[in-house]
Amino acid sequence: MAGLAVLMAVAVLLTGCGGSAAEGDKKAPEPEGVVTEAEAAKIVDRYVSVNNRANKTNDGKLLSTVEGGALLEQSQAGYKADADLSKKEQAASAEPFSYVDRTYLIPRKGKAMWFAVKTRTKDKEGTSKYPQLIVFDRDKGKGKAKGEWKNVASVSLVDDEKKTVPLAKDKDGFVRVPADGSGSAGSSAAGVAELSTSLADLYTIRGPLSSSEFADTKAARSVHEIPKEVGKDLGERATAQFKEGESEHEKAYTFRTRDKGTYAVFNTAVDVDQQVIADNLEMVPGPNLHPFVGKKPSKGFSLHWLHQSSAVLPAHGKPQLLDYEVELTGVRRLHHASGAT
Repeated sequence: MAGLAVLMAVAVLLTGCGGSAAEGDKKAPEPEGVVTEAEAAKIVDRYVSVNNRANKTNDGKLLSTVEGGALLEQSQAGYKADADLSKKEQAASAEPFSYVDRTYLIPRKGKAMWFAVKTRTKDKEGTSKYPQLIVFDRDKGKGKAKGEWKNVASVSLVDDEKKTVPLAKDKDGFVRVPADGSGSAGSSAAGVAELSTSLADLYTIRGPLSSSEFADTKAARSVHEIPKEVGKDLGERATAQFKEGESEHEKAYTFRTRDKGTYAVFNTAVDVDQQVIADNLEMVPGPNLHPFVGKKPSKGFSLHWLHQSSAVLPAHGKPQLLDYEVELTGVRRLHHASGAT
């Protein structure tokens, strides 16, 4: 009987071992992305539909249900500026559009909380020649909007040679993203966290572009030339002072490139104080300022420019500014001449 009890115990133990082996043979779960391609397609389709409806009546509140971040602030400012356009011009800006030739760039789940799309814009004028990148992130606010997917960025994805930036993917097809805020490993360039200030510095450096943190690109040269152009427009009886402004849109979106660099989407605020040089002078606001401050002259105006830009941080060398979109999002009157207190 004792021997039988031992055999039964062994049988039970063996059965248990057999069960564990079967469980170990189960397939590993399929890798998951932040969203599926089907889910991403629905999110983008909804954005396009609501955006087109909002554009018909410049409805910023409606647009805010599908757009967020710096892109929404720029769009709402654009709506405000449209009020000063002719009806024909307003109708043209309200023409519907769609996103075509889409490639969904979805990070692996756990690596990021957002996704992007490489796409082209199609409207009545045709299809854009070069691709752009749009980024969707979840709303971090409160109430009903919290957690909703919103378009937060729309930027260039091509370099000066019009070549598309080669974004890297992992073995399962998910777009590779570095740790938030990091730059290229081993790069001597400024990190992603410094890109915003580096762009603002392009407005303020007195020396050549080579003294900036950016490499020589068309976009960097364009920004660097703006102060000179503004100075010419103002003439000798007014001045313009540029400085980095404050913005709540500090989040950058980063992607690994196939050549071991980093592609970054980031925002920058720049304030421009334009003032006359003497108290017996006045400055007349241009048409672009009318929606913000009306037509009455003043000693000067402080302009708030919001930029949304894209750049590549190569494995070695300075960051390369690819392109930027800038929108006047706020204006206030200045009541003293330049240098007066």
